[in-house]
Amino acid sequence: MMSLSPARDIHKLSETDISGLIALSESVGWDYTEPELRTVLSSGTIYGIKNNRRQIVASTAIIPYGRQLASIGLVIVHPEYRRLGLGQTLIQTCINTVGSDTTIQLIATKEGEPLYEKLGFRKAGRVCKLLCDRYHPPSWSPAREPIRVIPMTNEHIPEVIKLDRRSFGADRSRFLQTRMKQAKRSFIAQAPNGTVAGFGLSIQGPVQLTLGPITAPNDDTALALVDCLANGHPGKLRIDVASEHSTFTPLLEACGFTKVGEPPVMLLHSPCFPPRNGNLYSIAAQIFG
Repeated sequence: MMSLSPARDIHKLSETDISGLIALSESVGWDYTEPELRTVLSSGTIYGIKNNRRQIVASTAIIPYGRQLASIGLVIVHPEYRRLGLGQTLIQTCINTVGSDTTIQLIATKEGEPLYEKLGFRKAGRVCKLLCDRYHPPSWSPAREPIRVIPMTNEHIPEVIKLDRRSFGADRSRFLQTRMKQAKRSFIAQAPNGTVAGFGLSIQGPVQLTLGPITAPNDDTALALVDCLANGHPGKLRIDVASEHSTFTPLLEACGFTKVGEPPVMLLHSPCFPPRNGNLYSIAAQIFG
């Protein structure tokens, strides 16, 4: 077993720690990459605990979205350092960085759920995790009106950020602008009057292409965005769908997706999210919400 620093100092991690964070994530079978971690660092703060060899043995990140909402993720403790209270210490450190009027969200693993409940988090919903090995385009019904989905350009970004704020319930413009640069594909759904009615991004990871965030006014528009993001991709796909869009999941399953999990969304400081308009179909990733 690696030796742990007796002081258990909490470090604010930086880009120089990315390789150590990747090694930590691999120790629990996760696949965080350098671009993903750079996005986390540019949008929020990562805290960590290191052992006497300066190896990162535990981490947690918090990403604030204005004063209304913050997201906690990257909660990892090396298997050889579990049951020492490191995860609880780091999560509490993150909680202490925001005020009691800021709602904090996280998506819980089965193993982490008891700890989050101990810290005061309560379930407020779920996300449906779906994976796809081979994508099949949807069969459009003649009754459906054609939807105009076009590539996103820089001139669309201000409208997309406003749209996301209404669907997500908080201002995450800083994160979104970084995410757009990272995206493999990005599209908007254009309303007949030329305004942006929805948008979607896809992010390539080492294992799969993640579809999200996706914001849309209805299932048809959301599915059209999914099709533009996924069609022609030769590898695996992933999408995490907000639980309130239960009618959307069967449409994805018809395209080759399979539901593999439904982890809970948990909140602290509030029983519910800040006001949302119901248009958030797919989250960006579990760490970002």
